[in-house]
Amino acid sequence: MSKPAIVLFGDSHSYAIQRAIEKRRAKGRPVPLAAHRLLKVKGTKQIGDTSFEDFLDVVRPLQPHDVVLSMIGGNQYAVFSMIQHPQRFDFIEPEDDKGLDPGAEIIPYRLLADAFRQGIRGGDGKSLAALRKATAARVVHVIPPPPKADNDFIQQHHETVFAKEGIASQGVSSAALRMKFWHLQTRVLAEICAELGVEIMMPPSAACDPEGFLIRDCYASDATHANDDYGELILRQVERDYASPVAELQSAP
Repeated sequence: MSKPAIVLFGDSHSYAIQRAIEKRRAKGRPVPLAAHRLLKVKGTKQIGDTSFEDFLDVVRPLQPHDVVLSMIGGNQYAVFSMIQHPQRFDFIEPEDDKGLDPGAEIIPYRLLADAFRQGIRGGDGKSLAALRKATAARVVHVIPPPPKADNDFIQQHHETVFAKEGIASQGVSSAALRMKFWHLQTRVLAEICAELGVEIMMPPSAACDPEGFLIRDCYASDATHANDDYGELILRQVERDYASPVAELQSAP
């Protein structure tokens, strides 16, 4: 019996996993995977450690019992829903029973879903397709952390990009709207992944409150990301669902 090789690649959401791994190693605890973050330059600072092309080289030798975890992209829902639009808007989710924001303009769900499909297919979807094509291993896309419900926290700790878009003057949208967009993004990702032959992994249930929002203990110090406690929960989920030893194939005599 041998354990599968497990490798992870992502953008900013993968940092929570890398921090959790650092904490484990500092305590001498085993780590179930190798985590890579997309290499890029932000301003004058280099962030990450592995280009996408180099990661494709990493996964090419892997075997069908090995596992590739993707944390590519993930913040599209926040782009659509974080800042309060001057004209409040809302939409009805499939099988929605939560109601609508009184006085908000109603946008057809199909229009929003089509916009998400087009955006994801043209961006992260292409990366997922390339990843799937490059390896014989199982490919699993990790759904990004759910939204944070605390508007005051977001107002005080938002990323620079939201400041440029006017979050200070326009405020933060409702938590309910952010959750609807996260659900929409998750549905579209699941649809695209199914077409590509890519599995999905939902956020750990222990990281979510009864309404599905990210719990406060898992907040990173910005509007959208999770912290290393969340990363630790991801590691435990990987150990439970993907790290079991597998029987090695025996050569014919």
